[in-house]
Amino acid sequence: MTNTDLSQGCAYMIDKQLIEKKLRKIEEFLRELKETEVKDLEEFKSNIIIKRFIERNLELAIEQMVDICRHFVTGMGLREPETYADCFSILSESWIIPEAEVDTFKAMVRFRNILIHIYDTIDDSITYGIYKKHLQDFTAFISVVREFLKK
Repeated sequence: MTNTDLSQGCAYMIDKQLIEKKLRKIEEFLRELKETEVKDLEEFKSNIIIKRFIERNLELAIEQMVDICRHFVTGMGLREPETYADCFSILSESWIIPEAEVDTFKAMVRFRNILIHIYDTIDDSITYGIYKKHLQDFTAFISVVREFLKK
């Protein structure tokens, strides 16, 4: 359960089992998304059940990412994030995730905010685009976190 950051000589509390459980949940949501067949944007727009299923699974997967991020921040005693998106900047500053991934992960959180709070009309083409072209962003997050946990 405890990791030690040898480079800085400080101990921090990270619950690896909790993080792994959340990573497996993300994988489960991704598997469900990949098993859902939608031939095109028009089908996506016209089938409210599929549309809501995809939106909800994306939301839940992003929630798990945010939970993991916040667990690292708290467990390692890092600065408090101003927003959920800021959490990923903090992990990058602490060498947990690569800087190159930060903007992608922040965009995912902004998308989650739109889904949850319905700030504006949800743009079906954006949701469909994420579903079709950006599921690998979740896989990248999973890989980065697992790699860090091996240290």
